[in-house]
Amino acid sequence: MTAKTIYLDTFALVKISTDPILMSASAEYIRANSYTLIIGIMNLMEIYGWRKRWPQVSEFISSVPFCIAENPEKITAREIENYPNKIDLPVAFCSSDYAFSQLELQNAIELNLEEKIASFEKKYRAQYKETLDSILSGRDDNLPDEHGKYSDQSRWVYMQINVLKFLFPDYKAFVDEKRAKSEFIQIECIKSAYLQALIIFQEYYVQRKAGKLSDIGDIYQLAIIPYIDLAVIDNERNDLVQRINRNGLFPAKLNACNLSQFKKIVTAK
Repeated sequence: MTAKTIYLDTFALVKISTDPILMSASAEYIRANSYTLIIGIMNLMEIYGWRKRWPQVSEFISSVPFCIAENPEKITAREIENYPNKIDLPVAFCSSDYAFSQLELQNAIELNLEEKIASFEKKYRAQYKETLDSILSGRDDNLPDEHGKYSDQSRWVYMQINVLKFLFPDYKAFVDEKRAKSEFIQIECIKSAYLQALIIFQEYYVQRKAGKLSDIGDIYQLAIIPYIDLAVIDNERNDLVQRINRNGLFPAKLNACNLSQFKKIVTAK
């Protein structure tokens, strides 16, 4: 999609939706600045566990132009299909493509939570422990350099190996084709996988984070951030994104802020 996009992580989405004044200001800001609100699979999975908030969240979402983003693995698929060219964020549904009323959209969101998201939630959460254990095991096998820090070279090697790991087994043919032609794969073109691998390296290797299961879903959902014009995310992840920006670790600037900063933006007179 080519419209200006804004993403609210689940914490921001719930906080805004349950504060009538903030919800009104946020909706007005989104409409006035021609943004389209992007909702990700993790948003819906996490909101699924907050059933009493469904009416408020669905009311807010349906009050502005919104799109449901494709799952990160489908974003990766589109990146591979178009490699090395840039892509727009793949979406599964956009409210602007239909003439549904706000009430119809609100009901559809809640029905989606009741049916599809319930099955998604079980599928993805079942994989969290295995993924976290794999991350921690990989870190234990790759200790810092002699001075207790990871060098730029160590980070480069990690990124080369682990971005390509995201491509197996689904895109083995792509990797094999490039290797057969002795073509170096520009991993920066696979932004969804690149950012996930970078976050894992920065949080678990550099910061030596102990980790928790909910981190896996957060990292997974952040795969859409390279395709978002403004992302409102929690303090911890916003601090990380700003460090990534300051140190030039991602090929392009990632535009993000935390909820407090977003409140100041939408309530500014």
